[in-house]
Amino acid sequence: MTIAAAKTPPIRTERGAPADDRNFDHLHARGRAGLWAFFVAVTVLTIQDFRLPNGGPVSLHLVRLVEFLLIGAGAEVNRRRPPPRPAIAVGVALVSGIYVTSAISGYLRNDAQTQLVTDLAIAFATATTMPWGPWWQLITLLAAGLSAAVAWLLVYGTFGNVSVHLLTGIAIAYLVSIYIAYQLQHYRAERDDAEGALRASEERFRALIERGSDTITIVDAVGGILYESPSIERVLGYRPEELIGRPVLDYIHPDDVARVRSLVLGARETASMECRSRRKDGTWCDIEAVARNLLDYPAVRGIVINWRDVGERKRAEHERAVYMRDLAEARDTALAATRAKSDFLANTSHEIRSPMHVFIGMTDMALDTNLEPEAREYLGRARSAAVALLAIINDILDLSKIEAGKLEIERGPLDVGATIREIVHLLEPSAAAKGLALACRVDAGLHRELAGDAGRLRQVLTNLVGNAIKFTERGQVAIEARAVRETPSHVAVLFAVHDTGIGIAPERQTAVFESFTQADGSTTRKYGGTGLGLTISRRLVELMGGELRLESTVGRGSTLSFTLDLTRGSGAKDAVSVAARSAASAA
Repeated sequence: MTIAAAKTPPIRTERGAPADDRNFDHLHARGRAGLWAFFVAVTVLTIQDFRLPNGGPVSLHLVRLVEFLLIGAGAEVNRRRPPPRPAIAVGVALVSGIYVTSAISGYLRNDAQTQLVTDLAIAFATATTMPWGPWWQLITLLAAGLSAAVAWLLVYGTFGNVSVHLLTGIAIAYLVSIYIAYQLQHYRAERDDAEGALRASEERFRALIERGSDTITIVDAVGGILYESPSIERVLGYRPEELIGRPVLDYIHPDDVARVRSLVLGARETASMECRSRRKDGTWCDIEAVARNLLDYPAVRGIVINWRDVGERKRAEHERAVYMRDLAEARDTALAATRAKSDFLANTSHEIRSPMHVFIGMTDMALDTNLEPEAREYLGRARSAAVALLAIINDILDLSKIEAGKLEIERGPLDVGATIREIVHLLEPSAAAKGLALACRVDAGLHRELAGDAGRLRQVLTNLVGNAIKFTERGQVAIEARAVRETPSHVAVLFAVHDTGIGIAPERQTAVFESFTQADGSTTRKYGGTGLGLTISRRLVELMGGELRLESTVGRGSTLSFTLDLTRGSGAKDAVSVAARSAASAA
């Protein structure tokens, strides 16, 4: 679209469709043709006027001068290219003026009948040359009829000498001129619509070629370049006109010339390929192309090559391959390190734990002897430190086994009530030392035998209750176990540990389940610990088929809960027998 076209509203054709510049040119071309017809006709009439006796009256020549001025004014207006409606209005005014001046010239020559023939000629000339339809033609004919009637009356003083045959002939001629104007308008509208559709299609095709991501090259049967789309300047740096007529193989890498010649110039229908093409600066770019043989198509008569620069894609693929290779190497290194760590911890667990057990045992034996109070205090502190260190070592080894996938969950007899009572008996002294009440609530139906991993359940609940006691200054810690869903063979048991301790802020509740992390991460935190307890507990609960959940409010306490699906009745006996058979097989 040109700038002028963008600044002005679209021109409308007689059917209401937008008219482009070419339709506008047709409109004014038809106007020029009509003006030339008038000019020739008036010139012939002027010559005839000079052949009258004494060269004709001066007033008659003045009338002809007025007609020439009207034609000149019409030509000037047409040259300025007004919009269609003003141009048609000027044309109607011009033709009406010609009719009026023609009637005046007939009066001055005292020949109104001959003037009617002139009006008929003007009517057919306007119908065939002027750019309007039947209605505008009818308006000019009304002006022609009125002016002719006035001239007749001035010359003859009456209409009584007008024959019916003359009036009928004039009427038929006028109607025929209107019909001609209608048919020509219809034809011009259809032609303009067809031309507009064709131009729109051409513009669309040109826009797709010139602004598309692909470059289009058309070569002849021997490889001479017939056409290059403008996008080649963006890809290779050449202007299209620089390449027209040049052999396309001149711009292909020497190692690819033979393959391109066989695929492109020898292709019968379609061929795909990748090759290298030379840029204007001498560098090479990787391209991907599809060639189609359209030599037999009269509108093309060439081999059409659609191609694009794939250098960026190849570089991205190479970088991705390198990244994936490095990632795989890093993964293998990490797995190797994890295996090495797990193997190290598994191999040294006995060497680490055995001395600690000996140290604790010998300390217990020393405490059973008669010692001075000060020595007993020292040995008690040493034993407490050894027990704490052994607990940390056990946590680290358990976490290592879980991460290595070597920790297995056993299924054996499980008495939920007895397990919880053992935990209360074990931790009640610690709670009493802080002035806390340690309570438990167990459904009566859970005291019968179920199937599960009693040792891991005891480890999880001990960790949770121990944490609750550690982070609670006043109030109580409660253990709860109740059935939430029962079937004849299974029971879903909810285990929960409630405390009235310090609570955990919402933004820290996820972090407490991470290894070596506590709710208080500052260096001045009041409470000790490695931060492994909740991590191991969560992993163990997941291995047993549950999910450890946390609900906490700062300053009001926390609740940690999980649900396990346990087998009961015959299922528990089956689990026991399976465990016994497994043990026997191992023995």
